[in-house]
Amino acid sequence: MKRTPVFTAVAAFAAALVLVVLPGCKKAELPPPYDNTAEREAFYKRFNAELLTKLQDQRKELEAALAGQLNDEERKEKTAALADLTRHLERPNYFEKLEEKDLPGGLEWKDGMDQPEMGSPQAKKGGTFHSYIQGFDYPPTLRPAGAEANNSFRNYHWDDMELGLTGLHLNTGAIIPAGADRWAVTDGGQTIYYHIDPEARWSDGKDVTSYDWVMSVYIYLSKYLTENFYRDWYSEQYWGIATYGPDYLCLRLSTPKPMGAAYLASFFPAQEDFYREFGPDFESRYNWRPRPTISAYEIRPEDIRKGRSISMSRVKDWWAKDRKYYKYRFNPDLLEYTLVRDENKVFEMFKRGEIDLFYPLDPIKWYEQTEIDPVFKGYIEKVTFYNGYPSISYGLYLNEHNPLLAVEDIRIGLQYATNWQKVIDFDLRGDAQRLNLLQGGYGQYSNPNIKTRPFSVEKAREAFAKAGFTTAGADGILQDAQGRRLSFSLNYTKIPRLEAYMLRLKEEAVKAGVEYKLEGMENSASFSKTQRKEHEIAFLGFQGSLPIPDYYQSMHSKEAYEPGTRKPKAMSNNLFSFADPAVDVILEANRQARTEDELRETSWKLEQIIHDRAIWVPGIDRPFYRLGNWRWVRWPDDFNVRFANDPEMGKVMWIDNDIKKETQDAMHTGRAFPEKNVVYDQYREKKTE
Repeated sequence: MKRTPVFTAVAAFAAALVLVVLPGCKKAELPPPYDNTAEREAFYKRFNAELLTKLQDQRKELEAALAGQLNDEERKEKTAALADLTRHLERPNYFEKLEEKDLPGGLEWKDGMDQPEMGSPQAKKGGTFHSYIQGFDYPPTLRPAGAEANNSFRNYHWDDMELGLTGLHLNTGAIIPAGADRWAVTDGGQTIYYHIDPEARWSDGKDVTSYDWVMSVYIYLSKYLTENFYRDWYSEQYWGIATYGPDYLCLRLSTPKPMGAAYLASFFPAQEDFYREFGPDFESRYNWRPRPTISAYEIRPEDIRKGRSISMSRVKDWWAKDRKYYKYRFNPDLLEYTLVRDENKVFEMFKRGEIDLFYPLDPIKWYEQTEIDPVFKGYIEKVTFYNGYPSISYGLYLNEHNPLLAVEDIRIGLQYATNWQKVIDFDLRGDAQRLNLLQGGYGQYSNPNIKTRPFSVEKAREAFAKAGFTTAGADGILQDAQGRRLSFSLNYTKIPRLEAYMLRLKEEAVKAGVEYKLEGMENSASFSKTQRKEHEIAFLGFQGSLPIPDYYQSMHSKEAYEPGTRKPKAMSNNLFSFADPAVDVILEANRQARTEDELRETSWKLEQIIHDRAIWVPGIDRPFYRLGNWRWVRWPDDFNVRFANDPEMGKVMWIDNDIKKETQDAMHTGRAFPEKNVVYDQYREKKTE
């Protein structure tokens, strides 16, 4: 579903930080209580009625079209659309409140209990895991939705933590139970029924019910959210949601989906009682209000130290603590994330043992600065782990709203003029590879035939010449007959590591007659500028999620411009301002794909279009991650999990306080342990000759 910005590996950026200024020293008053029950019920009825009218109007339009002159392809397409619409009109209500007795008979229930356990039987509960907030800005909100919710910390407390109806096994990718203990797929993957686990409880002790997922949909469809993404997604991708009493739920997708139940694995609940005050002031009312959770951890009011740290406390007597797929995970009692704005300071704190785990993204840190006694004596262990998660789309995002960047030959020239390979070879010491795809790492759905254009001064100048840029100025930057220069601002997060990479790109681009005007900014400011579509070129990365890629939100015309205007649409993920009605057809087919073959075919087509049209400059790809951890941070024997992009994602590690005391005592006496620098490559992609 929604793509999440990434703050690990090479990029670090976050949503804009909200500054709240209170007059004088007056204590902020709490908003008055609010109950949206009546408003919700009215909304459900109104939404159903409006949808019925819309469907009936669409049927009339299709019937009228079929009565007219159409070619064979048009008639086939409209006949299929009318058949779908007729089926939809047999059950037109989006919101349905039914009884358990209304469940259809003959459902074939699955429980996903045939997969191996995750984590290690040796895992110990307890202790505190000390880490740091990545992105180097304090989160602007704890809300998982609404303005600035898509920030660097959301993964930690929401995307990678909360439980949905089902989940995906972290090593096999199979569907496993979560909030639901069984499910039944019908209509070829279009309709999925769920039975809510009878033992599922919220962290405040209340029962988890089917109505909590209805509340989630109500929130996502609401006009009170700043983002349009959720409204579009849930209105276009779903035919409806039905409850069959508190224990059963049914979700109907707009089209049959390959891996239908897996497609919904990240559909999280919103507690009906907690969100009863959801209304016009949602984003301010809930900005710092810790929510109840059905996962293993909750954020309590005392866990929030604004501007300093956020912690997550393990839920006492968590309902799933003894379940097969969860009993060896979520082990520490407390996860503490401290804000440290300087990466070098984070590293110094790690070396002192104040932080338990560190991601040495800079090769200098990995190869040179870890040549220290705590590593030699085995107090700190180094690990490289090859994973199988979708690639992070690191690269230069070109805003085609800029007149020059709207020219395809210029964009192609920029791909040739941007020397990412030199960054890889020199700055990253070869510890990366060129990225070829916007949505890589999705197995059969990722086009294996596309190779990124390499750095070439000759080919860059050739492309620029086609666009009319043939004359070099005194500084070597190419100009056209109108005196326009090939000069573009490039905004990015201002940290030393990225400064070096951007300077390298700038120096190399001059050889091809291009000027990159570097605009290093605070991460929040850089990402906010890009989301407002005020950038020319931005360096960043997005992390997609399993099981299938989503191109629609990155490329569809409706995500590029406000309806009927040429005003760029802010707060959407189409950062390219790419808009092409012909491509929209393929994007829609991709999103509505009914079979794996159709999904693969349209995904490959879209990646070919992305390459041919050069809508961005792909950067670097690392099929692994690295970390250093103090030896009291323990892992399963095979270390971590395949489908994760950082070592915390699977929550399989634990803190061994006995080993911590042993290590601290050894540091006082000088005792050493074996040095460890281990590579886990069981999931490394095997290259074929």
